[in-house]
Amino acid sequence: MLSIKHDQLTALINPRGAELSSLQLKDQEYVWQGDAAVWSGHAPVLFPIVGTLAKDRMRYLGKTYQMQRHGIARKAVFTCIEQTDSSLSMSLRADAQLLKMYPWNFELIVRFSLSGNTLSITYEVINHDTDTMIFTLGSHPAFRLPETDSNSAALSITDFDIKFDHPETLQRILLDNNGLLSTTGSAFELKDNAVKLSDTIFEQDALIFKNIESKKLALRCKQKTRLVVDTGGAPHLGIWAKPGARFVCIEPWYGTSDYSDSDGNFENKPDMLSLQPDKTFSHTICITIAA
Repeated sequence: MLSIKHDQLTALINPRGAELSSLQLKDQEYVWQGDAAVWSGHAPVLFPIVGTLAKDRMRYLGKTYQMQRHGIARKAVFTCIEQTDSSLSMSLRADAQLLKMYPWNFELIVRFSLSGNTLSITYEVINHDTDTMIFTLGSHPAFRLPETDSNSAALSITDFDIKFDHPETLQRILLDNNGLLSTTGSAFELKDNAVKLSDTIFEQDALIFKNIESKKLALRCKQKTRLVVDTGGAPHLGIWAKPGARFVCIEPWYGTSDYSDSDGNFENKPDMLSLQPDKTFSHTICITIAA
């Protein structure tokens, strides 16, 4: 585990998956610490797919590739390429094993930087291949929902909500039992332009919204902001937790799961990003802890 610090803000990053595993301000933890009986993740990096491929495989130029949910980066070991007291950069390069699952010679750099009460995470996808590369990219940070407030009074999950910074008219896209998207959506009603959490809101899996207007999402407790996620303009959003668990994931996405009617061809997958040879795609999200 690698550590960075700025003033009273500290972060721990696991080289496996370049995964943010802890974010503390004044010794208060804001990232879900994982529980194998519930969900062991913290903040996986989703690359080169977000969500699930139909039958966990894709076809490209006549070849079939197997890839598990959320891609290959989250379980791969990254190399630290730069570190200061308050910043850290980690790199994953395509190798023979990864090329069996994803056929482009890529590099994924994840940069972490602390300043004030903010952690910035920048993803840089570099195409070292001779062909145009197609991919999706997403963040999956899980935020701890404390059981008591600063006065030791008990908190319920229903005390928390996620507030959008722009008026939204949302369509929720449901996932089927195979983790694939429905081809139709249904209206999702916000309360005070916020998603109110409950023990049952995730019984049908994640809330998935495409083409959102908001760029900042505030996790609030009793309408008081606990932290803000700046999506960096990512167009799609997942909100998820295990039903009743004391965490919630706020997930800015470029891309989604396959739809239930997917033909399995990677180039036909909706919402793909494309990158020319020797070019770089860069995206930054920020997590700001409320003072």
